[in-house]
Amino acid sequence: MSYEIFSSRQFEKDFRKLNLNFQDKIKKKFKEVAKNPVRYKHMHPPLNKYCRIRIEKLRIIFSYNIEKHIVYLEKIVFSHRY
Repeated sequence: MSYEIFSSRQFEKDFRKLNLNFQDKIKKKFKEVAKNPVRYKHMHPPLNKYCRIRIEKLRIIFSYNIEKHIVYLEKIVFSHRY
């Protein structure tokens, strides 16, 4: 079962800054993430409720709710520092 995807205002703002090539890559990757978000890498405490994925030079921070079948896109990190 696929998860429903929601995004934060911060994510939307960062997403609009990207060129169309990156936007397409992110959309494609999150269709894959929505199928099974549990398998992706969790961050270290105190941010351990969040997961991250890397798309070229970007990091996408997201969280998920298993009971509600929802993936929340939180932020796009443009540098490698969180």
